[in-house]
Amino acid sequence: MAGAAAYSAFSYLAPSGGVRAFALGRIATGYASRVVLHAAALRRVGAARLGFYDRAAAEPGTHGTWSGAALDRVMADADTTGMALIQATAPVTVAAAMTAGGCLVIMLTGYPLAAVVLAVTAGACAALAILNARRSDDGSHSRSALRAELVTAVDAWTEMASLGAADRLAHRTMWRLHAFEDRRYHSAVRTARALGGARAVAALALLLTVVAVAGRSADVVTLVFLTLLIAGVLGSAERLVAAAESSTRSKQADQRLASLERYETRPPERAPNPLVTYDRRGLTVSNYVLPDTSTHNARTIEFSVTAGQTLVINGASGSGKTTLLSAITVALQRPAGSPGPGGVTAVLADDYLFTGTVADNIRLANPAATDSDVTDLLAGMLLDRGGLDPGTRIGVEGRDLSGGEQRRLHIARALATRPDLLLVDEPTSGLDTETANWVLAEIRRRLPHAVLVLAMHEPPADPEAVGTAWSTVSLDQPREAERRTRQGTERA
Repeated sequence: MAGAAAYSAFSYLAPSGGVRAFALGRIATGYASRVVLHAAALRRVGAARLGFYDRAAAEPGTHGTWSGAALDRVMADADTTGMALIQATAPVTVAAAMTAGGCLVIMLTGYPLAAVVLAVTAGACAALAILNARRSDDGSHSRSALRAELVTAVDAWTEMASLGAADRLAHRTMWRLHAFEDRRYHSAVRTARALGGARAVAALALLLTVVAVAGRSADVVTLVFLTLLIAGVLGSAERLVAAAESSTRSKQADQRLASLERYETRPPERAPNPLVTYDRRGLTVSNYVLPDTSTHNARTIEFSVTAGQTLVINGASGSGKTTLLSAITVALQRPAGSPGPGGVTAVLADDYLFTGTVADNIRLANPAATDSDVTDLLAGMLLDRGGLDPGTRIGVEGRDLSGGEQRRLHIARALATRPDLLLVDEPTSGLDTETANWVLAEIRRRLPHAVLVLAMHEPPADPEAVGTAWSTVSLDQPREAERRTRQGTERA
């Protein structure tokens, strides 16, 4: 604008140099303020986390009883508290300072009415921000619930797919996800309306001040100066909407951090501690207490399996098959080099396939396995029919394989160790009946003298698949009252 006149005697050099110096000064000041604010916020986050855990450790009643969701909530609350310095404190301080300074400058310039309009408008923006923040809800619980739902869905996917209920699981998960997104949408709409209202008030105030100043026959320089000053002040006032929301979230986080009871702590779920003894002759499990549930009474599980025999632990989903198998596995773990029988291998529900090739995963169990050995194992599990060979890459966590292929590769890796005791959770998950029978028969063929413990929903469709010497332990036992009712009905 300075050089708008074609033949102006105005010097281009000095104004452009001054404008550049001012721009560079703003950039340097903004960078320095961000460095200082982020460093201070990081210190606050660290202090909030450490202070909370110090208090938690000082209370024996809660120390060591935190769930993963509660710990995650603590970390998020500490982050919210620390970042409030940048997201709430700094914008409010800047808006207050600019409003006070702007009103003072405008009054000294000789336009007190414009100063009053500016002060009232800034106050109106602050009121809108506070009202919007009070209407906002804390979404931490809904986020935690959704996170827990997604983790549960991932863990239960294989089992639900084997039961043909994957569609229902997906429908329930998507319903919760849509409900969460709907809440986020309404919250965003509410914030947008508050921000729109603040901008409308600011625009009206800017128009009134321009009209008021122009009405007093102010020169162009004064009019432009006051307009830019008021626009800058009202721009900072608009940021109060987001700052008020951040301040509200920070206060809620502070309240939770100030009290251990506000977090849903619970004792960690520990598998019952059974008495497990194993030698080359067999496996004995006693004193395993199956907890009382809505489907069965509490009872003690005991069994023995000798070498060459197979035990099938069957029961519906949630009956405790995986927990029992995990408890046996934990009881049989020994430090490396400790005395006692070896050759124990378990294929549990959460077994992991590592990124790489099929041979890489097999050699994790048996480093001496050759490509020929790996090929033989793949053929035994019918994986060669799907085109798998020792050099086949399986992707991250085995994602390039189907669920049934992953399970058979888990079993093939276990067979590579030629164990004397093999425990397998859901060996036929994701397999059709014919393939399932083949896999069970192949396990017994390769380990004719081993103790086999298999956790399955139902006994094998072909009893001879696991050999002639096999027995079952059912975890499905109706509650006593229901059993008596059925007996009475049968008598009648």
